[in-house]
Amino acid sequence: MNRPWNRYVARARRFENVWLVLGAVALGVLVPGPGEYADVLVTPLVVFLIYGSLRGIEVATVEYRSYGLVICCSLVVSYVLLPFGGIRVAGAFLTGDALLGMAIVLAAPTTAGSAIIWTRLAGGDSEVAALVSISSLAVAPLVTPVVLSSLLDRRVAVPAETMVIDLLVIVLGGVALAVVLPDRLISDVAVDRASGLAILCLIYSSIASVDIGAIDPTGLAVVMALVVSLLGAGFVLVRSVGVRMGIDRSTYLPLFFTAGLKNLGIALLIAFAYRSVMVVVVIVTYYVLQQLVGALIADLA
Repeated sequence: MNRPWNRYVARARRFENVWLVLGAVALGVLVPGPGEYADVLVTPLVVFLIYGSLRGIEVATVEYRSYGLVICCSLVVSYVLLPFGGIRVAGAFLTGDALLGMAIVLAAPTTAGSAIIWTRLAGGDSEVAALVSISSLAVAPLVTPVVLSSLLDRRVAVPAETMVIDLLVIVLGGVALAVVLPDRLISDVAVDRASGLAILCLIYSSIASVDIGAIDPTGLAVVMALVVSLLGAGFVLVRSVGVRMGIDRSTYLPLFFTAGLKNLGIALLIAFAYRSVMVVVVIVTYYVLQQLVGALIADLA
């Protein structure tokens, strides 16, 4: 008698990561109060995600030449094709602060921790994801301001100095943890679970920081449709590039995650200079939807 119910439960459990992301979103909407205290945890959480992504990677044995083409492809998609193609599409539907928010998030570097964790959970090559992510973060202080200025066709005030400091703290902090803490001290399962929890905390904090009452539902729906379209187009593009390059699934998956998933912290750092709710809403919407896409791919793997 319980077989139909068990079948539904089994199907629902297959999308466990999706439900967790949706739960974090709902919690941020319904219980936003503690979100202001969670903001101070953003940097430590991202540092931990970087640490989790670097575990087990033997730098001395990495053949960088074999990953050079993949790294270049990811950077081109992330900083050229997706931003400039995406802003042309977004410009047909968005204006003002909404378009500014989309430009900021498209110009941001990859969300290293999430990209690597979703790659690992989806069965991709996490070493590729780690190398590409670190490369994206390394060039961000130089590339992001240039890309953002070009997208908006005007000079934009970007807190480059603060961005450099934050990036150094995040990357060097993650590297320091990976060097100091031996792999045997914490199991891979524990790190993966803690990394998933860190992503959920980042989602909750970002949602809780938004004034839901100030959001135009119609405008939000347009933004969501655009983000889903851009992520879908990005996946198709990366998959096509993968076929042409003759790379397998374990490589084109991290190529997609590192090229299409954007860094929430860096994007918000730039957005806060404009003091606009809609700019923040667009960035948070992109971040949450990209996490849902990552969770869906991981669950279907």
